[in-house]
Amino acid sequence: MGAKLSLVVIKGVPKLSLGTRKKSMIGLSFGRNLVDQLDRWANELASPLMPPREVFEEGTEIRFEFREHIPHAVMIGKSIRAVSGIRAALVLADLGYITECAALLRMVSDFSTEIIAVGEALNRGGKLPASIQKFVDQYFTQKPRTPEQLSEAERTRYVSREDLMKAELRLAKSAHIDGEQQRIVHRYLNMAYDAYIHGSYETTMELYDPLTGLFMMSGHASTSKREEFVEAVLLKLHEVIIALEITAAVTANASIFKAARKARHKMDAIEPWKHS
Repeated sequence: MGAKLSLVVIKGVPKLSLGTRKKSMIGLSFGRNLVDQLDRWANELASPLMPPREVFEEGTEIRFEFREHIPHAVMIGKSIRAVSGIRAALVLADLGYITECAALLRMVSDFSTEIIAVGEALNRGGKLPASIQKFVDQYFTQKPRTPEQLSEAERTRYVSREDLMKAELRLAKSAHIDGEQQRIVHRYLNMAYDAYIHGSYETTMELYDPLTGLFMMSGHASTSKREEFVEAVLLKLHEVIIALEITAAVTANASIFKAARKARHKMDAIEPWKHS
């Protein structure tokens, strides 16, 4: 397609509690409708690799694999997980499972970072950087199937988040934007969401209900708290849209590229994305 990759802008609420802000009903409706479109986009991006081939394991087990183990396939595989994750996070936010929603959003953010890193390297052309090639190779490496295989295997050193985030710095530089400040914000947001992954003290107390004296483990009772995390999902949705846009660009899918770019431009013009 020859499309130029655009700047990656990390959207998020800059405080540990994820914050609250006045909602835009237009943005909320647009975001929910956009989430509903993502299944089709991801499946269309995956279609050149389909159907997967069947790999027969010991016994009667069957494992499915993409027909090609190439960098583009990594982006598509991660896109599928990002779309599934953002949809699940929205369901959890609506039901009041706010801590589980936030933990899932941390995973979705990592998937988006990985997609952007591979896509930026492919867009530059030439030989892939060593870290990106290693990331691609590790994605397709078969995991140990038994405890014995795991104990006998050498320890795997995975590509770091910092290495993958360097792609965002390069994209920011090409757009004449302060990439270092963006990386600081990205690290801060990762730290905030990491707290939910690891069950930090603050995230446990976020589930306490002072009216009943009990912890809310069947969904947060506060409507405003649920709305706060719906907004957090919509802010992460911006990252997913960028990731899909870049995937469409490097796989030459013009229709999804145009749809994703159009959606991102609209998001940038309305709340909750406009001032985040």
